[in-house]
Amino acid sequence: MLIRLPSGYHFRRRVPSHLRDVLGKREVWHSLGTTKRDMAKTYACEIYVSTEKLFISATRLMDELKETEEFIKNELPNEMREVFEFLIKDYQDQIKTLKTKYKQKELRHALDSLKDAKELERAKNIAERGAELLNKTIKYVKPEKSLLADIRNEINKINAYLKPAEAKPSPLFSEATETFIATKTNVKQSVIDSYRATFKRFLEVCEDKPIRAYTGEDAGLFKSLMEQLPETYGKQKNDTRTVKEFVDYANKKKLPRVSGKSVKNHFTKLSGMWKYFLLRDLVDKNVFTGGWQFDTKAKTKRVRWNDEDLKRIAGQPWQFGTISHKTASMIVGIASFTGMRLEEICRLRPQDITEIKGVPCILVQDHPAQKNQPWTAWSAKTEAGSRVVPICSALQKAGLLDLAQRATNQKRHYIFHDLRFTGKDKKRSAHFQRDFSKFKTRLGIGRSTVFHSFRHNVSTKLRNIHEHGEGGLRESWIDDFLGHEGENKSVGNTVYFDDVDIVNLKKVAESIEYPPFWNIKNLFQKKTDGQTQNKEGSNSEK
Repeated sequence: MLIRLPSGYHFRRRVPSHLRDVLGKREVWHSLGTTKRDMAKTYACEIYVSTEKLFISATRLMDELKETEEFIKNELPNEMREVFEFLIKDYQDQIKTLKTKYKQKELRHALDSLKDAKELERAKNIAERGAELLNKTIKYVKPEKSLLADIRNEINKINAYLKPAEAKPSPLFSEATETFIATKTNVKQSVIDSYRATFKRFLEVCEDKPIRAYTGEDAGLFKSLMEQLPETYGKQKNDTRTVKEFVDYANKKKLPRVSGKSVKNHFTKLSGMWKYFLLRDLVDKNVFTGGWQFDTKAKTKRVRWNDEDLKRIAGQPWQFGTISHKTASMIVGIASFTGMRLEEICRLRPQDITEIKGVPCILVQDHPAQKNQPWTAWSAKTEAGSRVVPICSALQKAGLLDLAQRATNQKRHYIFHDLRFTGKDKKRSAHFQRDFSKFKTRLGIGRSTVFHSFRHNVSTKLRNIHEHGEGGLRESWIDDFLGHEGENKSVGNTVYFDDVDIVNLKKVAESIEYPPFWNIKNLFQKKTDGQTQNKEGSNSEK
């Protein structure tokens, strides 16, 4: 795939998992040495062909050897290893040849452009001299009327050629934004609202004028002011303060500022609009692209749950009535043993729990919309891909399979029946996320430890298990289990239904361990239960 960086375009492609050990790479990455998209696409296609040949040749060689990947990696004879090294060396030579070829092309293109510019300048000089001579002819020769008309016609043609073409009038920013937003027909309302918020702030800072009139200076002014907004900006819906008022308040109170990622998101939205009008010749260039730099490092670093924080929440009373303590326990339990994302867990349906080759599994897959409820449609591909997650013994003992069967018997569409679609994005996880955040904050757990930190826990635990030796886990197995981006992870892909693959994924699932106090079945207690236990404890102490 093509990657656009400030330095130019780059080619990137993942190495298939079965070739990573023998090729010694997880991905192929080449600089294309150009900022021109058309040239980059042609160049990338040729690199893709060479890369595909390398993958096919290496795969065929492995098939002919009829040995395991482990044997090829660690026990392959030197003479056979040299064959793999020859394939890699040949590939590297092909890439060097392509790079030389395209450098020559770019140099030739630059020389041709320079030559064209010189020819154009020479033509303009000749045209100007011609117009001057024709004017002298009219003045001194005094030709006949018919000839005079012809000469004046020629002078008009030359002047039209010399006069630069006038730019099309461009719409006001306020009008252009409505035209652009009207093209966003298949996006969520929350996305439309975020575009409007960005456009509103830009209008405040740079005023309303024809979009062709905005320059890089306007973009820079907008960037500098947005970077000074307080960290709490956008958290209160009814706050009517302007950008300048926000900045003055943040300066006065010496508040922390928004992240560079937030400012970059505003630029991305404006850049999208400018690109739309650039294609229609209504702006001269996109002033929101180029070398703009943003500090995109997270302000609050997310960390995994340590045992002390896990102890704090285990066995505590769940104090929120909208979601039962049993549902809360199971959601946290699934996250802690699978690393699944919160929305993936909250949308689980009975049909997503199935058995593959005797192994109970969760299928993270696309959901079609229910009748008259378009918001129930959901694509797992946007959440890093469909996948199969074997259910470990701990989750089975906690009753996940029984919960799914109960939902089936009661003909419920979702396993967790006490969750609701809420918010602009119509997520089933919104209420739980809000309640869990309050729950852990009341227990004194810091901002850097959040629900998503359970995914960090699972990844850390798995990657700390050495790849080699008994109980070893391969990187590719962990990636498949967690749903990290890579090759096609469609549930329909037969690789997930292979005996060996399911066994490996089950091995990953069973490798996640927690201290004995982490009891999923009763992770949280009812509020009344917790209060009763506290009273009994205080009485016994007396």
